[in-house]
Amino acid sequence: MIMHALTSLPPSQSTPSLLILAHKCDLLKGTATASAEKLAVNRVRTILERELEKRRVSHVNGVAVEGLGAEEAESDLGGLECTGNGEFKFAEWEGGEVAFIGTSSAVGKSARGVDEKHSNIDGLSSLREWLEELH
Repeated sequence: MIMHALTSLPPSQSTPSLLILAHKCDLLKGTATASAEKLAVNRVRTILERELEKRRVSHVNGVAVEGLGAEEAESDLGGLECTGNGEFKFAEWEGGEVAFIGTSSAVGKSARGVDEKHSNIDGLSSLREWLEELH
């Protein structure tokens, strides 16, 4: 519904920023090549793209429940239109820019003692940076 609302905005209105937040990254174990945040973001992006592609394909190949009994069938894909051919990809989505951020928060521990090895000590600094960039 959110993606449909964004693609339905009139051209005179600027498209708002869309953030998909992969929270609780601290529950994943980082690898030598990727941090836990990067793994979480990649996982969330992949799963969402796969599910949105399934929805897009089912809408293209069949009649949506909302369209049953309608006299005029619209070819609206519910905000899942992409510029590329093939699978749905956020990078090719026509609704605007989508940011993915991985975060975590320590519960019951002081933020300073959570993870001394990473500069993202409190787990929310990437979200704060993204919010600051909006201004």
